Amino acid sequence: MKYGRSSIAKVVLGAIFLLLGACGDDSMKQQTIPLPTLSPEQVKALSGKTFYFAHQSVGYNIVDGVEKVLARMGLPGLFTVKELKPGEPVPPAGLLHSAIGSNGDPGSKMMEFQAFLENRLGDSHPDMAMLKFCYVDIGKETDVAALADEYAGTMSRLQAEFPQTVFLYSTVPLRIFDSGFKASLKRLLGMEVWGDEANIKRNEYNEIIRKKYAVSGHLADVADWESRFPDGREYRIKLVGGEYAALIPAYTDDGKHLNAYGQQVVAGRLLTFLARLVTERPGGDVSGNN
Repeated sequence: MKYGRSSIAKVVLGAIFLLLGACGDDSMKQQTIPLPTLSPEQVKALSGKTFYFAHQSVGYNIVDGVEKVLARMGLPGLFTVKELKPGEPVPPAGLLHSAIGSNGDPGSKMMEFQAFLENRLGDSHPDMAMLKFCYVDIGKETDVAALADEYAGTMSRLQAEFPQTVFLYSTVPLRIFDSGFKASLKRLLGMEVWGDEANIKRNEYNEIIRKKYAVSGHLADVADWESRFPDGREYRIKLVGGEYAALIPAYTDDGKHLNAYGQQVVAGRLLTFLARLVTERPGGDVSGNN
């Protein structure tokens, strides 16, 4: 296909505008990081609860964010944050977390999540438990409908096995869409950009999870938290064929993990979610029996 000078100029200018628009988000890094507003009732209800969080690398980012946020709120003792290691005692309460399975193999994560609940936690049954996949668990070839079905089946079986625990569901984290000049130009020319299809698949998976679990009130929508500005605006990238959520550039330094700013934004939203969850039931009871 041949392009005249006028067409090429339009393509180049369009790419420049896309690039400049994406760079504008970096100014957010200079803003004050928002903190969640928890009522005394919510603080009291959260205190003493056990939240088991199974994850990989982005999960560590979120856990780090929780500690930073609680320190800034003057509530460093609200949650005892501890990574569970083999042979070590399990604290009676707090945010207990562990890295599970292998990245790129979501099936291994579901198996180890079950193993932790059945064996590694001993007689300790957490009030709440959540398995979060990583962005790398979904690629452009992933059958997201089949994965969502497998995830739903696993969570359903575990809820039946541990009725005293409330299982929380999670969307999968996102990556940024490459906003560089070369990538923008390739999109305008209808060429494939590495990473686009995988992020689109993550969006598709997350929509399935939202449709299934949002109504339950137990959906920790990590992808939404990563793609929503502090003022509530959604961050979307327009591509041929649709508009897709992406990790906000100001929340990351490498395009995939959360930086100190992003950690605290997402952690604050997680704490708000947990606080709402424990106070929506009488007496802050989040046992699966209610």
